[in-house]
Amino acid sequence: MKSLWKNILDGLTYQDLAGKRQLRAYAVITLAILILLGLSSSLIFFRQMQYRNLVDATPVPVNTILPATAEPTATQPAIVEPYEPGCPTDPAKWSFADPVIPQNYKIIQPACVYQGLEKTIAWALAVREGYSRAQATVLLGFNEMPMRQLDRVKIPAPDGIMAVPVSFIPTNQNFAEWRMNTAGGPAVTYALRGCFRTSTVAGNRVETWGGDYPVICVVVEDAENNHILYSLEGHFYTSTATPMRSFLLFGYLGNENWVWLGTQSDPKLEIVDPAANANDRLTIATLYDSQPWDAKWLEQVYQLKMLPLPEGWQEFNNEYEKQVILGQLSADMAGVNP
Repeated sequence: MKSLWKNILDGLTYQDLAGKRQLRAYAVITLAILILLGLSSSLIFFRQMQYRNLVDATPVPVNTILPATAEPTATQPAIVEPYEPGCPTDPAKWSFADPVIPQNYKIIQPACVYQGLEKTIAWALAVREGYSRAQATVLLGFNEMPMRQLDRVKIPAPDGIMAVPVSFIPTNQNFAEWRMNTAGGPAVTYALRGCFRTSTVAGNRVETWGGDYPVICVVVEDAENNHILYSLEGHFYTSTATPMRSFLLFGYLGNENWVWLGTQSDPKLEIVDPAANANDRLTIATLYDSQPWDAKWLEQVYQLKMLPLPEGWQEFNNEYEKQVILGQLSADMAGVNP
C-alpha cells in the first residue's frame, strides 16, 4: 500500500533542488480543470435555483418573449378563448406579479381578467375606424360609452403617488373619425403596458387612492396614421397627422367592466421607426401576458371591420367644414349640449 501511494505521489510530484516536493505541470493543469468544473457546476446549480424561485414568484410565460430581432407578428390571427367560467371578478382575488424585474406596473393573474379589458379596447379601436361613438357602444354591447371624463388620474411613481393630467376624446355620440395610413388603411394598434392596484398597504393599514377604480391598466396607443378624417352630421374634414405613441389609462369598475379614463398628456412620442416600434410593442405586450390589439384582431374577434371611407376623402379640406365640426364638438365639451 505504501509502495502504491509512493508511486502515485512520484507520478504527481517531484523533488526540486531544495528537496521540496512540487506538483508536476500536468498535475497543476488537471487540478485547475477540476476547480473550474466545480465552479461551473456550482454556478449552474445556483442559476437553476434562482430561475426556479423566479418562476414560483412570477407566473409569467417568459419563454414566449421574442428577441429584439424577431419580426413583429401583431397581425397574426388571435387565439381567443371564451371568458373562463369562474374567472374571478373581484380584484382582491387577483394576483399581481412583476414582469421578471420589480417595477410599478404588474402582470395580472389569471390572464382571463384581461378579456374584460379587451372589450373596452375594441371600443377604442372601433371609434378610430369610422364607427361613431353610438355605433361602437351598441355593437359591442355596452349600455353607455365605456369612458370617463377626468382631469387627472393617480398613478404610482418612484417617489410615491402622482396625479397625471389626462385628456379624453370627443364625446358626441354622432362623431366619427378614421385614422388611416397613406393608402387609406387602418393604422392604430394598442398594447398592454402593465397594471397596478390603486391602494397601498402600510403595516396593517390599507390606503386607497384610486377612487372608484381598484385597478388601473396602462395601454400604449400607437397611432401610425398619416391622415385623420373627421365626420359629424354630414360634415367632413381630412387632416394630416404625425405618427405618435400615447399612453392610455383604463380603470376597472367591477363585474368584468373597464372604462377608458383618458390619455396621459405626457409623454407623447413621435414614431420614427415603425418596424422597431412594432417589435417593441409586441415584445412588451407578450411580457405582460398579453398581445397587441389591432384592426385585424378587431375584425377576427368582434367582426368589426373598418368602415368604408367616403369617396374623395382626400379632398375634404374645406376650412368651413372643419370649423363647423370643431364648433359642435367644443359646444358639447363645454356642456352646451347634453
